[in-house]
Amino acid sequence: MLMVRLFSVLLCARLALSTAVTPEPPSLQFLYTAYVECDGNLMTEVAGPHGIRKAIPIVGGNFTGPHLSGKILDVGADWGLIDPRTNIFSADTRYNLRTNDGADIYIRTSGPKGPDGHLHLRIVFETATVGLLTSGIPTTKNVSLLRIDAWNYASDWNSTSFVSSTTVA
Repeated sequence: MLMVRLFSVLLCARLALSTAVTPEPPSLQFLYTAYVECDGNLMTEVAGPHGIRKAIPIVGGNFTGPHLSGKILDVGADWGLIDPRTNIFSADTRYNLRTNDGADIYIRTSGPKGPDGHLHLRIVFETATVGLLTSGIPTTKNVSLLRIDAWNYASDWNSTSFVSSTTVA
């Protein structure tokens, strides 16, 4: 009886594995390319309880894309950490965008530098406007310039919902 039951369980497991559907990878839609101007690190690089903290001011720039274009305001910074054991930098930014039509967008990004040397960032947008949504590049100012290419899951663009912080559920 135990042998029949075991065979039955194994047969069901094999059927489940052979009929499993591999999910389709999500498609991406290009949002914008941003050129972010950054000043030098403001903090002494000393190891703290979470790693070596950096404070890199974000002092301007611009972004251009099919749905979003405008300028990066001179307010914000990257408060990233370097893990002293792995020497991996993880960004932790907060800054503001202003679109060409005057909408203000608060941006938060976070994520580690990958083995290829590029940052892999999760981007969070916050705005009150309903319905909106690399180093080495020369600059004329005494700042560093980062290039950020932002992408969104293509299926999310038309299904994004906007929530007012004054709305009570």
